[in-house]
Parts: sequence; C-alpha cells; structure tokens
Amino acid sequence: MWAGTGAGRVLVSQNSTAADPTTVSFTRIDTSVQPGRVVSSIYVDPTNPNHAIVTFSGYESNTPQAPGHVFDVVYDPATKLAAWTNISYGIGDQPVNDAVLDAATGDVFVSTDFGVYRLVSGTQTWIPAADGLPMVTVNGLTLATTNNGDRLLYAATHGRGAYRLTIKK
Repeated sequence: MWAGTGAGRVLVSQNSTAADPTTVSFTRIDTSVQPGRVVSSIYVDPTNPNHAIVTFSGYESNTPQAPGHVFDVVYDPATKLAAWTNISYGIGDQPVNDAVLDAATGDVFVSTDFGVYRLVSGTQTWIPAADGLPMVTVNGLTLATTNNGDRLLYAATHGRGAYRLTIKK
C-alpha cells in the first residue's frame, strides 16, 4: 500500500493486509529532493506493486529548491529506499491532479488544471492526450480495459463533464 500526505510525505506498507492492524507498518520514502507539496495522486503499477507514478499539486515557485510535479518511483523493500525520477520534463509549472500508467504501453497520462497530457514511453515531451478536450481542470483519471481488450481513459473535468478516450493498441 502506498500513501501520500498533504505535507508531501510518501509512505509504503508491505503488510497493510495483516490480520492484526496494530502490526501494520509504513516506511517513509520521500526525501528532501521531493517538492514537499501536497501529494495529489499515487498510481501503483498494476504489474509491480513496488513501482508507482506520484504527482504533486501546487507550483514549483513555492518550492524552488525541489522542483517537479510528476515522478516515477521504484521502491526497494530490501533496502527500504526508493529511486525517484522526475519525469515532469516540460509540462510547465502547474498543479498535477492525477495520473495513470498504461501498463500495456508504459505511457503516463496526467490531469492538470489545464487539461490532460500524455508522456509516451521513452520520450521526454508531454503532449495533449487527445484533440478536443477542453482546457479546464481535470480532477480525476481512470484507466479501464473492456472485455474485448480496448483500453479506455476517463477524464472527469470541473464543470465540463466527463470524457472517454479510446487508447490505441
């Protein structure tokens, strides 16, 4: 189990399903290199519970010593340490509200106060997730797979409804 706080802390538990809840323990994995702003989302890789995309809200101008909004994080349970890779690249200084990882392609999708963006696996350029999406706050993303294998990305906006994108195979 991964957890984030309003103060920018990120914690991991390897025994969150323990029968005795008093034995559940968490390891703090954030460091002074992370922004220390509100953790807005943690999307755990469905193929690897020790890998997640972690996003932060707020603006880098408030934490110039620790920039970044989107991080690829790999936790090592043996050492109880995590490798943090800032994958914000040129997304701009804007709050990032949510993220999903398309495990089939390795692409990352994020929602911001100004729309939905996609980072194609192996690239360092964020692009709009699709044509026609409004430039509004998108609070949540959900990635789903249909019975026939199609992958769908749902985006919930502020005041402009919800959108469904079919992700190409």
